[in-house]
Amino acid sequence: MFPAIIGQDQVKEKLTPILSGDPTGTYLFYGPNNVGKRTMAFEISKLLLCETKQEECFCRSCKNFNIEHPDFLCIGRFDKIKVKDIDLLLEFSYLSPLLSQYKIIVIDNADNITWEAANRLLKVLEEPPAGFVFFLVSSNPEKIIPTILSRCIKYEFSVLSKGNLISIIHKNLGFEMDQALILGGIASVTSISVFDKAGQYLRYRKMSFELISTLKKRGLISALDCADSVTREDVPIFADMFLLLLTDILLIQNKVKYIANADLIKDLEKISVTFKERALIAAVSIFSQVKKDMHLSVNMSCVLKNTLIKIFPLLILEAS
Repeated sequence: MFPAIIGQDQVKEKLTPILSGDPTGTYLFYGPNNVGKRTMAFEISKLLLCETKQEECFCRSCKNFNIEHPDFLCIGRFDKIKVKDIDLLLEFSYLSPLLSQYKIIVIDNADNITWEAANRLLKVLEEPPAGFVFFLVSSNPEKIIPTILSRCIKYEFSVLSKGNLISIIHKNLGFEMDQALILGGIASVTSISVFDKAGQYLRYRKMSFELISTLKKRGLISALDCADSVTREDVPIFADMFLLLLTDILLIQNKVKYIANADLIKDLEKISVTFKERALIAAVSIFSQVKKDMHLSVNMSCVLKNTLIKIFPLLILEAS
């Protein structure tokens, strides 16, 4: 059961009986990032809405699930959950099921909800409409108000092994094994979620490595040209990869061999002898501000360039 979910065998075993009984209620899937919580919520929703309750099915419900299912709603996946989102949920709850026996709502990032929205959601959960199933997904359940938590049946997801992460990226996302090994290595030792934009993480990791090599060779103009090719929406990904490489260099300087970018260790060892530790620490601190500025209405290309201009002399002047 749940073949799309790699690992999490204990959770699968506990959830399987729901498919044969009355699933009406509120469930909380919680645990670390990148462990299949949202995927599980979607997979069990699809099965509950299915007309045949089979894993491979072509009923009307299954055909519509990944397009626009009239009995399925997901909120909170990309933005903070606000009152308007709960109002949408309420409108959805007024409608009777069209294709299925139940109506299902997935509240992703359930901890990322405003106080007003949380209290409005609580009223819905206190008196849920008949035939409704709620799946709350959270990596920070301690941030969910206690009165909502008390109404949830809780399922804890465990950290995936590096092997499971690699398998997900290779089998489920379709990346070549060498690419899956890189991404799995990053995901296994960091909190970075590489799944949604795995290809972009690979691209910007390569670019970040080339940029650090350019800084090593004192090529500021080339570094600024590199910054021009980073789109605004991808600045956080680029920043993650750049900071991760700098951190790996710091770890290597401190004789730590277990790094995220293990496949680059020989190249990073060569680069590590160029920079002073204090300069790298300062550069990491300065560059971390790039991600903090993402919520501001500013030109992120300029922010990125200004940050590179700040760290360039710092690294070069402190070079060995």
